[in-house]
Amino acid sequence: MPQAVSVRVPASSANLGCAFDCAAIALQLYLELRARFRDDGSLSIQYHGATPDRVPLDESNLVARTMQELLQEWGYRQGIDLEIRNQIPIGVGLGSSAAAIIGAIATAHRLAGRSAKDDEVLSRAARLEGGHPDNVAAAWHGGFTIAVENGHRIQTWSCPVPETPRLVLVIPDYPLPTEKARAVLPSQYTRAEGVHNLQRAAALAAEFFSGHLDLAPFLFDDRFHQPYRAALIPGLEKVLRLQHPALAGLCLSGAGPSVLAFARADGEDIGRLIVKTLEECGVRAETRLLAADNVGAKRWL
Repeated sequence: MPQAVSVRVPASSANLGCAFDCAAIALQLYLELRARFRDDGSLSIQYHGATPDRVPLDESNLVARTMQELLQEWGYRQGIDLEIRNQIPIGVGLGSSAAAIIGAIATAHRLAGRSAKDDEVLSRAARLEGGHPDNVAAAWHGGFTIAVENGHRIQTWSCPVPETPRLVLVIPDYPLPTEKARAVLPSQYTRAEGVHNLQRAAALAAEFFSGHLDLAPFLFDDRFHQPYRAALIPGLEKVLRLQHPALAGLCLSGAGPSVLAFARADGEDIGRLIVKTLEECGVRAETRLLAADNVGAKRWL
């Protein structure tokens, strides 16, 4: 049998409050793919990991479908043995589809023995993600990443994330489809709302690229998406108002329902506070204390 190839892709948390649709952080939760060609033209998928009830094991599987489309475009008609090991819960705002797409594209390149160029990978991945480049850029580059659509190109800027403040991830026990979370957003914003978010997004990016994070909760205050998505996420409004001496920032992770906090201390107290607040609103959730992934899928190749 042909030799198997392996790829590892991090989860990601996009938007970060004010940086809607333009920034994300890669997280140390991983999707690992192992694949090889098979001669009979068929597809075999094994899945191990988070939320298995949300993962199809046929040709509708996002990883398999993306790999097959790309390989067939290059003239490959072989079948695929695919093993998926996944730590990223699906449908909770942690970039699971972006990780699947980036992983599939990277794995297809490795199987075909082709080099993976940033422009090619990210342009295709963003298109498959519905035109949203933030999660795929962070999954590919790692660290804190800004992604900008420039015509048909995706341009990115990335920097490593320091070990402090710590990242506190709180994951509710239900999914929220991104399409549903986008459907509640308005089609227009006022100038005041635009200026509010632009000021904070610029300051937040400056903080990360300075290499010396001195975050504050006001930098994550958003008027583009969190106020509208709160209607779909029980307890979010209360969570976003929480205060704690060690809390450096708090935001919805992606489209939600997960919440990401930045903690100046170890973060356990902040995690418990968020979980308790959600429980008071009838939502069960789990906490994970994480660090950022500064490697990305790109350096795994």
